[in-house]
Amino acid sequence: MKRRLFAAMLIAVIATSLGGCRYSHEITEMAYAVALGLDKEEDGIAVSVQFAKPLSISGGSGGESSGGSSEKGEEDGAKNKNTTVLTVKGKDIFTALTAAENNLSKEINLSHVKLLLFSQDIAQEGIADYVKQFMKSNQFSPNTYTAISLCKAEEYMKTANPSLEINPAKYYTLIFSNNDNNYMPSTTLRELYFNLSANGEGEVLPVANLSNDESNEKSKSGEDGYFAGQLSVGGENKADVSGMAILSGGKLKQVLSTKDALYYHMLTGKLREIYILIPSVKEEGEHITLRLTQDEKPKLCADELGETPKLSAKICLMGELVKCPDSDFNELGIDGLNELASRYIEGQITDFLENTQNESKADVTGFGEISKMHFSDWNDWTLYNWQDKFINSEFSVTANVNISREGLVYTG
Repeated sequence: MKRRLFAAMLIAVIATSLGGCRYSHEITEMAYAVALGLDKEEDGIAVSVQFAKPLSISGGSGGESSGGSSEKGEEDGAKNKNTTVLTVKGKDIFTALTAAENNLSKEINLSHVKLLLFSQDIAQEGIADYVKQFMKSNQFSPNTYTAISLCKAEEYMKTANPSLEINPAKYYTLIFSNNDNNYMPSTTLRELYFNLSANGEGEVLPVANLSNDESNEKSKSGEDGYFAGQLSVGGENKADVSGMAILSGGKLKQVLSTKDALYYHMLTGKLREIYILIPSVKEEGEHITLRLTQDEKPKLCADELGETPKLSAKICLMGELVKCPDSDFNELGIDGLNELASRYIEGQITDFLENTQNESKADVTGFGEISKMHFSDWNDWTLYNWQDKFINSEFSVTANVNISREGLVYTG
């Protein structure tokens, strides 16, 4: 009887302690951040935190004032009624965040951050230490999306205006996780952290920028692609996410266009449906339009390893003819167009590989993972020094385009 009484009292004590509210917070006491940006300062960094206004999260209409922590934000054209941005300078991220809380009536909650935005200046110095801090902190989700901003991260967040989305958190999720977008990669904090830990492989991030009045003149299209900020997006939202940035060892090495991102997706097997323009053979200034899909995974091989590795890639694509000048169609036929498209894509992918090899000196398409299989243990692979060997690699690309349907061909 005494044992039962003692057990009942013990259970009551434990239940009472577990039911306490010592560390609980009401929702109304929290400020929910949806994005965090880092900018370089002379004596440290500037941390910009973008908060969703409560009515935005619940689906209501936001306030009438535009976001920003200073008058300059409004002068820069910030018109986002669903968010507000607070920028604080500090020696590191968490001291700046602590200082930011002193300027708010609520406690900052970072568990809902959807985007970590590194400015170009920060990325050129290196983001590896920041990424490690974010991963070690239990305040950030490993599934948070990451990107490089060519403008100041603070400016981007103040100006980005998700006019088609009431909830800004959902806006960032849809933009940076869009698997159907072939013109930019998608990289989470977890993926970035593991890529930084890889031996001799580069990191790839999407690129954000703000378009301006000169974008119409600078904007490119078709086979040339365009860089972030060159696309005339129109409307109130001047934010543009296009192209890709390549980092090596956490440091920004190269910013590439949407065309490069397209061929990066072909090499990594992430390509969805795209329209591609191929210069006409018979008509100067004209082009052939194909709709391409990638139903088969690309085949990457390390045919020979040594001081000069021989690397090969085989790409298989299904196509539909959308537009073709009469002279090209009559002269080449379907078989000739398949051959033309195959050789064109081979040249473009080879140019992409050689460009990133020479400029970034980083393997971003996965040849290192294939080459690693030729080694019996990790020490042998480390001693091989893949990064130095990759710089001397020679590439061989084979593309097979199969136009299975002519479709309703426009020959104008």
